[in-house]
Amino acid sequence: MAARHKLGSSSPFLALSPRVLGRARPVSGRLAHLVGMETTNAQRDVIEQILSASELAARLRVSVQTLYDLRSQGRGPRGFRVGRELRLRLSEVDSWLARMEEADEERHRPRGARP
Repeated sequence: MAARHKLGSSSPFLALSPRVLGRARPVSGRLAHLVGMETTNAQRDVIEQILSASELAARLRVSVQTLYDLRSQGRGPRGFRVGRELRLRLSEVDSWLARMEEADEERHRPRGARP
């Protein structure tokens, strides 16, 4: 004899039709918990302006190891981890590159031009 499921056919949940249970999603296709929630462009930009270490390395045409070496020497961009992956804000990368340009200009100024 076949074993019956613990709920069996007399379960009150099986007797309810989809009409009684309601729809899984609103008709408009929007998620119910997001209705009425406003998101500004500034909030969207926060997530869009984050790079992974490999993305930054590709943009700079250096290895990922070079970025990690610079960071371990205190000369790399500030970042944060999401799980095991290093992430870097684009604004922080821009300021890091500006600091590197200033340091390079300082090193290569003619001796008489220094303040």
